[in-house]
Amino acid sequence: MSRPLQRTNNILVSAIGKTALNPLVTASLLYLLTKSPTAIRERLFNSVALLRDETKLVTIIKTLRWLLVLGLIGKANTKLNEIALNAWRIKSEKKRWEWNREIAVVTGGCSGIGELVVKGLVRKGVRVAILDIQMLPASLQGYASIKFFECNITDPAAVREAADKIRSTMGSPSILVNNAGIGDAHTILEASDEYLQKIFNVNLISNFTTVKAFLPDMIAKNKGQVVTVASLASFISVAGMVDYSASKAGVLAFHEGLNQEIKHRYKAPGIITTSIHPNWVRTPLIRSWEAELREKGEVLLEPKDVADAIVNQVVSCSGGQVFLPAPTKGVAGLRGWPNWMQEKLRDSLGKVVLRQIN
Repeated sequence: MSRPLQRTNNILVSAIGKTALNPLVTASLLYLLTKSPTAIRERLFNSVALLRDETKLVTIIKTLRWLLVLGLIGKANTKLNEIALNAWRIKSEKKRWEWNREIAVVTGGCSGIGELVVKGLVRKGVRVAILDIQMLPASLQGYASIKFFECNITDPAAVREAADKIRSTMGSPSILVNNAGIGDAHTILEASDEYLQKIFNVNLISNFTTVKAFLPDMIAKNKGQVVTVASLASFISVAGMVDYSASKAGVLAFHEGLNQEIKHRYKAPGIITTSIHPNWVRTPLIRSWEAELREKGEVLLEPKDVADAIVNQVVSCSGGQVFLPAPTKGVAGLRGWPNWMQEKLRDSLGKVVLRQIN
């Protein structure tokens, strides 16, 4: 299927799905066909020949009723998911947050998505401490609300030292954005021992280290936000990116376990947690196969799309699980799909990556 045709097909499928399972649409149509004033129904039936066939009309009404029920179930399920991921709170915690008094820690904040997150938080009035091994870029210099701490987040002692400096110079952070991450395309046999150690330290182990450094203050105040930047790869392993996928699957497990411990061990319901799961983002990682992804009709995110989603989630003062783009949330249930469907999806993605590294 050509790229324009694939994109058109995706749009049509999405539009039809949203319309058919939208309770407002199906309820309105049912009302018009069954409960509206007689004059309106007569005019409608005279205009649409299909509706004058009684057998077809009965089928249409039955179908609309089923779609209405499915749509209502879907809406209820979405709402329950939102409440569950927000520590079973129906409302947000906005009244507890004053952005000009909040302090955020952003790992990997000197470039890419992290840099954009820093800028977004600063625009909201939040003071930001950046942990990174890269030097502060010119674009972030000159801000009174930004402090840079050179720190290797794979070194627990360095993170503890940076945390002490942040507390002594800025105060206790109320927001932690674990954004730092690395990735590269290669096969399992081509991955060096040194790189494997590095990718798991940066992408996964650092989350444990930073949370150990900053969560205790949040627990003491029963107030805080921890944002974990994961990936759609948390749910699906891709050939040529197995180490990256495994590290991001671990990040999701870390996030879910952190949620449980905050609720049941530390009894701190005022701490909000969010995991972010972007699909393909236009970063150096996918540069070599970006064109092929576009040919397949894949939606490519800009770093700003991810950064904006992170900032918006923080200021919403609600916990959650954010998928980017939103329709990809269906991949969260991948392990429940039939095996043949799982393998078809993995085959499709894996071939794209492997072609670029052969």
